[in-house]
Amino acid sequence: MNEKDLFIKDKERGPKSGFATRLNPDPTPAEGSPPASSLTTTRTALCVVVNQWGERITQVTLRHRYQNDPNFTDEHTWPSLNQGEQSSPPLKVTYETGFGAGRDYWWIQFTDARGIIWTCKQNFYCNLKSEDDGQTIYFFLNGHDENMYIQMVSPGCWVPLYEA
Repeated sequence: MNEKDLFIKDKERGPKSGFATRLNPDPTPAEGSPPASSLTTTRTALCVVVNQWGERITQVTLRHRYQNDPNFTDEHTWPSLNQGEQSSPPLKVTYETGFGAGRDYWWIQFTDARGIIWTCKQNFYCNLKSEDDGQTIYFFLNGHDENMYIQMVSPGCWVPLYEA
C-alpha cells in the first residue's frame, strides 16, 4: 500500500480531532451504559470549572457523558465566571468503576470577552477512578496555552481548546 492509499484510508475513518463532530456527533451506539453490572460500582464526583483564561468568560458549559451516550449525560451551564473564579454550584456527575466500566467523556464550551466561542474535541475522554468518588474534580481553563487541565485524585488529563 502506498502513501496515497494510507491517506485515503485514514481520511475515510473521519476526523481525529473531533472538530467536525460538534454538529455531527458520532452515531455509533455506546458499547455499555448504566445501570451498572454486578462487576461495576456506581460512583459520584463534583466538578468545578476554574477560570484561568485571563479575562471574564460567559456561557460556560461543562458536559460529562458515560460512554459518550446522550442518555447518560450530566451537564451544567454557568452564565459567567470572572478571572480566577470557580463555578458554583458544582456539577455532580455519576460514573462507573470496575470490570467492564465504560469511559468518561468530557466536553466544554465558553465565550471569551471578545465574543469568541472556545471548545474542545467531542471525543475527549478522561476516566474517573474509584479514588475520585466523592471528591471535587477541577477543570482549569488556561488561556496562556489554550488548554483545559483536569485535576483529580487519580492521574489527571488535559485537552487543547480551539475556536469553535
